[in-house]
Amino acid sequence: MDKTLFIAIVISDPLVSQDAAGIFAYWHPGTVSRVFETVAEARAVPQEEFNATLVFVAAQNGALTLDGADFHWLEQRRVITLDLRDRLHFPHWQHLVRPFTQAQVIEAAHRLLDDSGPKPVEAE
Repeated sequence: MDKTLFIAIVISDPLVSQDAAGIFAYWHPGTVSRVFETVAEARAVPQEEFNATLVFVAAQNGALTLDGADFHWLEQRRVITLDLRDRLHFPHWQHLVRPFTQAQVIEAAHRLLDDSGPKPVEAE
């Protein structure tokens, strides 16, 4: 990985989002991470300004509240979820739960960005 990696972190807890940004920066020094409150906020940013390849998104009460445009935007990216209960509908995403480790986040991101194709991992 030698190019800039844009990561949208959609986590409302500032400590968790800072932790995630730090993990991604450690793993891939060319990372540009931005934190958003919602998926809609992340997708509203013009792609020329910030085009997220990877999205780390936290569920609220175990679910993602997405409209059709949010879901379509996520489907065009590689996604790591946090605390999502219904993981069966998203087998191509990586799923983590709190508390997560640096190694789990790095493994999930690596699996998603590996050119040989994503391989599901669930860390509980």
